[in-house]
Amino acid sequence: MSSRRLLRVADLLRETLSEIITRTVHDPRVTGRDFAILRVDVSSDLNHARVHISSLLAEKERNELLDGLNHSAGYIHHELMREVRLKNTPALLFVYDDGIERSQRITDILNSLHRENG
Repeated sequence: MSSRRLLRVADLLRETLSEIITRTVHDPRVTGRDFAILRVDVSSDLNHARVHISSLLAEKERNELLDGLNHSAGYIHHELMREVRLKNTPALLFVYDDGIERSQRITDILNSLHRENG
């Protein structure tokens, strides 16, 4: 499968997963939690997808969120199959992406260096 098509499928999955989770997942570990789906990495055969999420929640709440999402992955997969027509609908694995936190730390360091050098 072409990389362009994989990117389009990944983007479609990201948008659809966000809607499905917001609308239909009622797990208390997920409901009402503030998080964003940053990207979806799809295998070339569309059998697996790693869903990268980010959140500013404390580590304990973030781990609960991931547990809730991965616990609901089968249900979310079923809803995804109903909404998106693909030959293979990938199995989902939700993982935490700390890219935003790392970016913020770098920005803070650069700002402090800038203040020190005046």
